[in-house]
Amino acid sequence: MTEQELQALVAAAVNDADLAGKEIPAIDLYLDQILSLVAEKNKSASPRYRERMLTKTMVNNYSKDGLISPITGKKYSYDHIVEILLVYGMKNSLSIGEIKRVLFGVREDCGFDGEALARSYDRFLALKDKNRQRVGTLVESVLAEDALDPQSDEDLFLALLDMLSLSAYLKAVAQEILEARYTDPDQAEKENREREKAEKKAKNEAEKQQKRQVAEREKAEKKAGKVEKKAEKVEKKTEKKEKKTEKAEATE
Repeated sequence: MTEQELQALVAAAVNDADLAGKEIPAIDLYLDQILSLVAEKNKSASPRYRERMLTKTMVNNYSKDGLISPITGKKYSYDHIVEILLVYGMKNSLSIGEIKRVLFGVREDCGFDGEALARSYDRFLALKDKNRQRVGTLVESVLAEDALDPQSDEDLFLALLDMLSLSAYLKAVAQEILEARYTDPDQAEKENREREKAEKKAKNEAEKQQKRQVAEREKAEKKAGKVEKKAEKVEKKTEKKEKKTEKAEATE
C-alpha cells in the first residue's frame, strides 16, 4: 500500500459527521424528525458511517435501558436529543451497560443537568475535530517509530496489529477512568435492594421483639394479678376466721 493510499484510508476512517448543538432545533421533536436530522447530516460522511444509521429501535432501546431521561408524550426535548447523540457517539466503543454507567454517573455523581450535558456535548465535538487531525499524525508517527513500511505486506499486517493494540489500550484506559469515577447503577440498585431488605428485616425483628415484650409484660401482669387476688382471698379468709374467733370468745 502506497503512502498516498494509506493517507486516503485514514481520511475516510475519520470522516464521520456529527449533529452540532446549534443544528438541533430548540423545539421538541418527534422521533422521526430526529432520525431525519441525523440521516441528513450523515450524508456527508464516509460510507462506513452512513451505514451506522440511528434507528427508531435503537432510540427506543436507549429509553428502555434508562440511557436517556424519561420523556413525556411522544416528543423529545433538546436535552433528550443531546442524550441520544451522546449515546450514539459512545456505542461503538462502550457497551450499553458502560454507557449507562457514564450517563448515570455524570448525572448522579457529578450533578450534571441538561445544560451541563449540552455544553459537554459541544466541547466533545470540538475535541473530535482535533482528534481527526491527530489520527493522521499518530499513524505516521507509529509507522515511523516502529519502522513499518506500509508497502510491505508483512509490515502492513504488523501496522494493523500495532494500531489495534493501541486502540485497545486507549479503550482500556477510558474504561478504567469510567470504573474509577462513576457509580455502577446496577450495583447501586442491587445495594439499595439489599439495604431495603436488611432494613425491612430489622424492622420486622424489632416489631416481633416489641410484641414479645408486650406479651411477656401482659403475662407477668396477669400472673401478678392472680397472685394479688389469691392474697386478697387469703386475707379475707383470715379476716373471716378472726371475726369468727372473736365472736366465739365474746359469747363465752
